[in-house]
This record gives sequence, C-alpha cells and structure tokens, in this order.
Amino acid sequence: MFPVHLKARLSDFHNPPETPPVFIHGGAGVGKTHLAVAYLVREIQAREEASKVFIRSVDLMNRLRDSFRSSYNQAASEIIGDFSRYRFLVIDDLGAERHTDLVQEALYDVLDFRAGHRLPTIITSNFSLDRMAEHYGDFGERIASRIAGMGEILNLRGKDRRWQK
Repeated sequence: MFPVHLKARLSDFHNPPETPPVFIHGGAGVGKTHLAVAYLVREIQAREEASKVFIRSVDLMNRLRDSFRSSYNQAASEIIGDFSRYRFLVIDDLGAERHTDLVQEALYDVLDFRAGHRLPTIITSNFSLDRMAEHYGDFGERIASRIAGMGEILNLRGKDRRWQK
C-alpha cells in the first residue's frame, strides 16, 4: 500500500459518487489513485473481515509473467484465481504495464470473472476506454467492454497536482 494515500478520504473530493466507479480515468496527477484508495479505505473500515487488495497493474502483470518461469512458486492460474476472488480489488494505472498476449488474456480472465460475479473493482488509468480497446490489441475491445459493463465510469479532469506543489 502507498503510505501517501493511506489517509485518503472521500471528503477530499467534491461530490464523489457514493457507489465507487469501476473505471477512473484522466490525466496524470488528477487524483485517480487517491480517489480509488479513498474508496478502498472506506471498504476496509466497513468490512474488516473481507479480503481487499490494491495493486499497480505493472506489479500484477510482472507477477503473471514471472509465474511462467520454472523457478517461480505460483502458477499463473493461481494468481488469476486469487485476483479474481478478492472481495474488493483496485488495479492502479492500467495500461502503464508492458503487455503480451498472455498478460492480456489473464487480465481479461480476471475482469470477466469479477464482472460475472459482481465483485467490486476499481481500475484507474490514464487511458479512456476507447484508448484501452486500442492499447490491448486482440483482447482490447473485450477488456474495455467488460470494464464498461461493470459500472460507472468517471473521468477526472484537472491539472497535475504534483506539479502544483
């Protein structure tokens, strides 16, 4: 977890949706991660017993790629299964990772399972869903469609807050 965002609160934002949006996109530094973590913090406070995870897409994809090395102790199917079943999942900065066909398929599997089981998921990205569809090639339209069908899409706009300090 990122210590900077650990104290994130929904009150930090003007009129955030009560129900967490599934997809938060916008430019760099507009608060996508901060907002996603604020929803995660609220979820942690409301349901302490349930499993909740925050992971950067780069780290998730690296774990999947590593699973295909013979020395790695967890199979890709186990990783996909784990991320499919968490009660609440935040995938941060989707589209920033280097992807392969295998990674695209694994991402689709996770999102398809979560959509089918209506598991709360928040995804942040600098890409719009249209750009996401292009970015992920053969699986792009399927991935974007699954995300769109899972719930609300929120486009955060504004200046990069990191440059304004």
